[in-house]
Amino acid sequence: MSGNQESWLGKNKTLIFILAGFLAGAGTMFVLTSGKREAAVEKGAPLMPFTGSMAGRMAGTVAGSGLGAPADSGNAPGLGDLLPRLEAKVAANPGDIDGRILLAQTYNELGQRAKGLESMRKLHQELPLNDRVSFALGALLMKSDAKPDLQEALKLLEVSAASKQAAINNLARVYQGQVMVKLGDSKGAIKLWSSYLKTLPPGDERRASIEAELAKASK
Repeated sequence: MSGNQESWLGKNKTLIFILAGFLAGAGTMFVLTSGKREAAVEKGAPLMPFTGSMAGRMAGTVAGSGLGAPADSGNAPGLGDLLPRLEAKVAANPGDIDGRILLAQTYNELGQRAKGLESMRKLHQELPLNDRVSFALGALLMKSDAKPDLQEALKLLEVSAASKQAAINNLARVYQGQVMVKLGDSKGAIKLWSSYLKTLPPGDERRASIEAELAKASK
């Protein structure tokens, strides 16, 4: 990574959080695109907001794929500035699933929730059996306070919880309980998390986030 890219990364950690797919609010989410990211979740707390490996990956995406500021520019782009470039990148390669998920999340972060959901639903219609897509749509829907959205999110997260990708099924269980709490079913959430906790071996670092959720729900 060049000095300019490192400088850009250092000044724009918040922006990278967003571009990495993290959503603020009821639960943190990121785009699960590689074994490295799955490992990052499994080795650290599932709701950990940021890791160096993710920063490096997104720095490469922004600085090396035409989404970021030119290497000789002293002005880093804001999220709104990056959106048209991300849209163009996705339009040029509609088969880029990760890019389309990231675009939907970016719409959501910019307050264009309807547009984000529309693009995410379209992707889900095209790939209804894709674990990442189902998970991403469910995680967007759980941001809503509308009961139909939350019920739909719960169904999608149930599917995601059966994923063979450990990072997805782990976070899906966390999010499922959070949705249940929003729907007023704290007892159901406690039962779900308690059962899931029994499947995790002693000393597993993922236990901490589940135990924290259980403590909040019990109150």
